[in-house]
Amino acid sequence: MFVAAIVFQTRRTVRGAPALILLLSALAWWDITYAIFWADTPAPTPYFWLDVTYLGVVIVPPALFVFSVQIARLSDWLKRPLAVLLYIVPLVILVLMFTDSHHGLFFAGKRTENSAFILDAGPVFWFNVIFSYTLVLFATLLLVGTFLRSSGLYRKQIGLVLVGMGVTWLNSIVFILGIHPLPGADNTPFSFTVAAIAFAYSLLRHHLLDVVPVARDVLIEKMEDGVLVIDDQNRIVDINLAAKNLLNISDDVFGKTVEQGFSHLGSSERDAINSSKTSFDIELEDESKTYLQAKVTPILDRREKPLGRLVILHDITRLKSIQTELHKLASRDSLTGAINRRHFMELAKRDLNRAKRYRRSLSLVLMDLDSFKKVNDTFGHQAGDQALLALKRVCVKGTRAVDVFARLGGEEFALLLPETDQESAAIIANRLRAALENTVIKSGVHKFKVTVSMGVTQCGVQKDDTLDAMLTRADKALYQAKGNGRNQVLIYRLEKN
Repeated sequence: MFVAAIVFQTRRTVRGAPALILLLSALAWWDITYAIFWADTPAPTPYFWLDVTYLGVVIVPPALFVFSVQIARLSDWLKRPLAVLLYIVPLVILVLMFTDSHHGLFFAGKRTENSAFILDAGPVFWFNVIFSYTLVLFATLLLVGTFLRSSGLYRKQIGLVLVGMGVTWLNSIVFILGIHPLPGADNTPFSFTVAAIAFAYSLLRHHLLDVVPVARDVLIEKMEDGVLVIDDQNRIVDINLAAKNLLNISDDVFGKTVEQGFSHLGSSERDAINSSKTSFDIELEDESKTYLQAKVTPILDRREKPLGRLVILHDITRLKSIQTELHKLASRDSLTGAINRRHFMELAKRDLNRAKRYRRSLSLVLMDLDSFKKVNDTFGHQAGDQALLALKRVCVKGTRAVDVFARLGGEEFALLLPETDQESAAIIANRLRAALENTVIKSGVHKFKVTVSMGVTQCGVQKDDTLDAMLTRADKALYQAKGNGRNQVLIYRLEKN
């Protein structure tokens, strides 16, 4: 009765709760009236207290069966004609039992005073025995199936219920074998009391009926997306195989809080799972860096009160990879693979600000292929493309990883050299110029060479220097090199008045 009261007060709207309340109340009635009988309490008739126990006796099996069906999420079974059978049969049995003196179909006049055992009786009595044990058997099988399909906290809940059921079956075996610890007494109500205690422990220790279980069918287990259920106390109560694999966790996270179970995640990811966010990304620092998108849906009862959260995890690693490639394509020149003008301007402004802040050297080299139009006109545009690629290969090979090489457009390129003054930059530029001059370029049957002119400047030539000002100065030096005969490097010098 105590457990039934708890369920009624806290969980009566949850699936399976009404049937459990009825089951526990019927067990209490059965126990109390049976105890009153053995206490030799005065009654209107010798069998009065035994007869009224049947109000609990006939209710327990159907209530247990309904509870098991609902826990197994098979409520569709509880329709006609099965529902009619579950309600009508106990009522008919009670009527026939209380009117047995008129027809003898239940006891058949074979009752023994001061004994709760009925070893020989009428057809209705034996029909009730078969009907009751059939319901208990099916209830047990349903619970076993649910136990095998479930995992974590739900498996513990169902496992404890099955422990209680196992005691009732053990009692039945003892009865059949004739091993009676209390001669003349029926141990069945006491064994069901043990089942009720198991229910109570599952309810109070493992929070039976706290959250409506997620269906543990083949669909959920074979989903590529991860499914994670968290209750209103931030405990992990259910998780499918995909989620275990995606998050690289084992079964021991069940019943733990998000902070405990997902300690390998970053604090921001754990905070996001605990928050009211509906969607967020998780980056896992594993061998191949996995990205997950998490979508959170609140789990509410019929009164819209929160019971927990459903988290769906989708692997977006490939999508992230595609996005990275697209970003790379958007920032790269399609022909040479060098950084394009837009991205170069972003990086150059960043390095210029850093150079100003820390008072470091920063140089800029602008370069332009000499007589590029002549190459296209003489050998074809494919040869011109090969010339551009040759300059890119020479510059990438001859510079550092921190240096920024870019194609600004046409045959014009730029090279940004952090931590480098213009004198050192000119030396590097001359080395690159000489390397290109000595490179033989092949295009089809043609072999040829090209040269490049370069202009060099550095940050700080003028007060409050800007990137545009540096580009302008380097451009002036470049075209001065062009005017002086090409294939040379010139440093921008301030013009003297």
